[in-house]
Amino acid sequence: MELYVAGGCSEHGRNSFLVTGKKVSFLVDAGVMKEKPDEPWPKLRAEQIRNIDYLFLTHCHADHAGALRWLFERGFRGRVIASRATLCFLSGKIPGASALEDYAKPLREFRLDDGLSVTWGRSGHCIGSVWFLFRVRERRILFSGDYEERSIAYKCDKIRDVSADIAVLDCAYGFESETADAHRKAIAEKLDEIRKRGTPALFPVPAHGRGLDILRLLAERGMPAVLPASIADEYRSLKDRRLWLKREFLDLTKDLRYSEIEEFGKGQGSPGKQPSPEGLGPAGILVRDSQLSDAVSREYADRVIAEGGDVILTGKQDPASYARKLLNDGKAGFFRISVHENEEEMLRLMKRNSFRVVIPYHCREELTFKKKKIRVLVPGDRVRF
Repeated sequence: MELYVAGGCSEHGRNSFLVTGKKVSFLVDAGVMKEKPDEPWPKLRAEQIRNIDYLFLTHCHADHAGALRWLFERGFRGRVIASRATLCFLSGKIPGASALEDYAKPLREFRLDDGLSVTWGRSGHCIGSVWFLFRVRERRILFSGDYEERSIAYKCDKIRDVSADIAVLDCAYGFESETADAHRKAIAEKLDEIRKRGTPALFPVPAHGRGLDILRLLAERGMPAVLPASIADEYRSLKDRRLWLKREFLDLTKDLRYSEIEEFGKGQGSPGKQPSPEGLGPAGILVRDSQLSDAVSREYADRVIAEGGDVILTGKQDPASYARKLLNDGKAGFFRISVHENEEEMLRLMKRNSFRVVIPYHCREELTFKKKKIRVLVPGDRVRF
């Protein structure tokens, strides 16, 4: 069998991996690269795309699923398989899509055509995010997806005692030394400071993911939340929320005091319809615009700062984004909420399993490792196994 890297290794974005055997060909993820608008798509030829039998999606974020329509436009006619939540979060109807939950529960292997067997588990990254273990006869290949064992909101089926010929593992944080626990302690201390000071804090977050971690941190401190209705609905109305969200999170947030607002960004709101930062007190305001790319979001962030409040960034900023500008100008703070692994955590995962070859992915940082079994690849590379 062969693994072909269509994107995602030695770069941040367009995660996509093609596995080809004698009888079956499948793609894991099909993402876009926002940082390179001239080269956003996976490195796949039309012939490769036409021969794909299955597309497995680890979750709904654009760097993993944003090239889905592009694939169909270029001849993909295979079956899309992902969690039911992931399929719901993706825009538009997907022809022939199937939900993982209809095949098997987490950690239970199921068999597809052409000798392909699949096991999936929850990866702790966002609602619907999963990891995959594929088996074709005696060959096994693992994809961790975006993986975080210590999330305070999302459930994770920890990868343990797994044997695989190849493991493609999340290493998005590269050689950063701080762990998820250290990150959580730092942001908790910042929230305690904000609560004592009595001023609001604005949290730009992605469409799905870190917002729920922030809700738990606010709930633990009795701080009210101001958030778009869509974020509230994500944890309040999701039918299978107990499949994805930790019981502690659900117990803490059921009594969370929050007020719903119109969506920030995408032209759906206006400054006059958003809650005034004045008089909010020590509240957490969530906006689904992690890079502050929309004019309404940018103006509101400026208003929060002008009133003595904080803009708190919790994930990577695009180099040309307004979020990065505020950070560079000293007007925003950065307190990471871990949703990926660093090199130390990836190595720990290797020790708890048996992988012949490990391929780090999701990191633009130039990685080097002493262990020979770790292979740092780039898009276009191939590995036979």
